[in-house]
Amino acid sequence: MTRGKGDTHLFHGGAASNTASWNARAGWLLKSHRLRHEEPNVRTGASFGSLFGADERDPWVVSASTVSRWENGTVPLPRKAVPRYEKVLGMAPHSLLAVIETVARYQGGHSADAFVNDISPRRQENGRNSRNLDVLLDKILDGERMSGDEWDALTAELTSSPVPIAPARIRRAVTERLLEETLVSSGLPWMRRFEALSRLLADPGWAQDAVAACADVGCQKNHVGLIEALCALDGSSHPDAARHVLRQLRAPTNADSFHGALLACVRKVQRRHFDRTQLAGILHVVADLLRDPSAELETLELAALLLPRLPASQRFAAALNRTAAGRTETRHIITHQLLTDPVTARISVARLLGRMALDADPPRVVAVLRDLLDDVLHHPVSDVRLYSAMLLRASPYRETSAAALAAELTVPATVRSERAVPVLHALRVVGTSSQRPAVARLTLADGLPSVVLRAAVHALGHIGGRSPEQYWRAVLRYHLDAWARRRTVHGESELKRLVYAFGMAGELELLVRLLREEAVKAPAQAMSMWWTSLPRHIRGGIAS
Repeated sequence: MTRGKGDTHLFHGGAASNTASWNARAGWLLKSHRLRHEEPNVRTGASFGSLFGADERDPWVVSASTVSRWENGTVPLPRKAVPRYEKVLGMAPHSLLAVIETVARYQGGHSADAFVNDISPRRQENGRNSRNLDVLLDKILDGERMSGDEWDALTAELTSSPVPIAPARIRRAVTERLLEETLVSSGLPWMRRFEALSRLLADPGWAQDAVAACADVGCQKNHVGLIEALCALDGSSHPDAARHVLRQLRAPTNADSFHGALLACVRKVQRRHFDRTQLAGILHVVADLLRDPSAELETLELAALLLPRLPASQRFAAALNRTAAGRTETRHIITHQLLTDPVTARISVARLLGRMALDADPPRVVAVLRDLLDDVLHHPVSDVRLYSAMLLRASPYRETSAAALAAELTVPATVRSERAVPVLHALRVVGTSSQRPAVARLTLADGLPSVVLRAAVHALGHIGGRSPEQYWRAVLRYHLDAWARRRTVHGESELKRLVYAFGMAGELELLVRLLREEAVKAPAQAMSMWWTSLPRHIRGGIAS
């Protein structure tokens, strides 16, 4: 089975169906930074074109019309243009390129594939590439730190080399190490490693090894990366990927592995990675979820999204559609392909934009920003919400959008309903130290829906800033007490996300000490052992 070509319908939905493609959103990101630059000659298209080409080693002067077509998404954006933008704008390398790669690979299509695959290493007759490859492989085998640049170079070489890497233990070491680093990194380091992992998953020569690494994580109950590792299987058309996804749907390791497998199905169904028998099995899983009154919100949303994409008899599909349309959690996904009704969605986005002081910004820039905010809050696919938030984070609107989103958490009707979940998921990406207190307060709040509490705890591991030891003591005691009282799956899930937050925040030693002081028997102890067993070069943090 060959890897299918993605189209744009997965990236958009309902009221957001006119949202720009990855290419137009990439152009918007470049344009918004250029127009907000402090230097007038950068803001003007003609003079920017001259600055763009002012590289003695590789001159490339472009016209103002070319810049305009790139930024408006009317022609494909060349990959090599993005580092030039970063340089002229005075931005760090990969600060724009990494997020554009991530969004392009997810959306797929011919232009996206051309963009992400334009990374072939330059072949040199003197064998320098081979020596560099040996050096990088030695670093992995010896447990030395690997940078994002090194993962880029290594995976570009591995996926373009006609000579396979042997023996198998080296291949296993590469894929397992890369996956582990991906699962414990955040922000730019995560995007660079996830792109490197995606190359291996999509490569015919490496897919089987990369799939096996993801599937192995999916079988480890206390692993922090179950959802992400299994969801990553949507990037491989290898038959093993489909087989492992279906196994987790039939006999999941736990609720997280089931959720990750179901999320992988969204893109794998679209890209035709399953045969008809496998699709029939997924349909029965979806049907059981939609009929289950105790099903989790996140899995119900995915089931409703998958339903119209699966082959079913007209009568069976109609019955399931009636069931989904009759449930509060899924009716808007079935009717509008949104998490809420279109009127509420428009009001929410308008409220956010009204807090962001955009009067001086060009209407076309604001229009794309409006679509991004709409997807961040209302798109039914969590991956699309995540990548839209990453575009916001990389844009000059990060701080104002983060402040506007945090203000939503002061609305009682929002914070005490499932509508707070996408807000918190967005803040884990765009949030800064200024929004951390608002999220931290929710992790200690009584009376919140369990999905909101879990989202707040999860966001705590990624949002900017740090919290004092007094807070960490309080939040650990709060959730240990809650688990001891209820002993529910929800309580265990919240503890797992809290352990994750400790680890991602660099507070692992504090967590181990606090658990020792508490002397309690709780899942948090077993979960923390996963972190403490990580090699020091990974546990110490991924910085680049």
